[in-house]
Amino acid sequence: MNLLSEYLHFITKDSDHETLNKRFQTRYSNLPDDYLAFLKTYSLLTNHSDTTWFNSIADFNETNDENDFKWNEFEILSLDAFDGDVENQQVVKNFWNQHVPIILSVKKGYAYFALHVSEENFGKIYYGQEPEFEETELVSDSFSAFIEAIQKRSLKKEYLDLF
Repeated sequence: MNLLSEYLHFITKDSDHETLNKRFQTRYSNLPDDYLAFLKTYSLLTNHSDTTWFNSIADFNETNDENDFKWNEFEILSLDAFDGDVENQQVVKNFWNQHVPIILSVKKGYAYFALHVSEENFGKIYYGQEPEFEETELVSDSFSAFIEAIQKRSLKKEYLDLF
C-alpha cells in the first residue's frame, strides 16, 4: 500500500507490477530513484472526487483504459494551441522533455506538478496551470521533500487545496 494515501485520504490500488515501457524510458531516460521507487507502489492514487491524481506506470505506458486524460494531456493541449507554428511547438516539446507531469488536477482548472529531469534542475518539483502550462513555479527541491511536505501539510495552501 502507498503510505501517502493515508495523508491525502486518496483512493489507492496497489501496484500491478507493470514496468515503464521503452518509449517512455527513451524520452525520460533519467528519473530520480526516489520517484521511481514511489511510482512502483501503486496502480491508482487519486482523490475521492477523481479530480487530482498521480500518474501511474499504466498512465505513462498509455495502457490505462480507466483514465480519459492522457498523462501528457497538457503538452498535447499546448501543441494544439500552436498548430502550424513549428517554432513554438518546438519550445513546448523542449519544455515537456524536461518536465514529467507526475500529478494532474482538474479540481480548480487544469493544473499539474512536474518532476524536472534536466541536469540543471534534476529532481526538482514544479507547479504549472492553465492557460500557460509552460510557466511554472518551483515547489520543492526534490521529490522526497515534496512528499514530506504533503505529509506534513506544509505546502502552500493553493497546492494543498488541489488534493
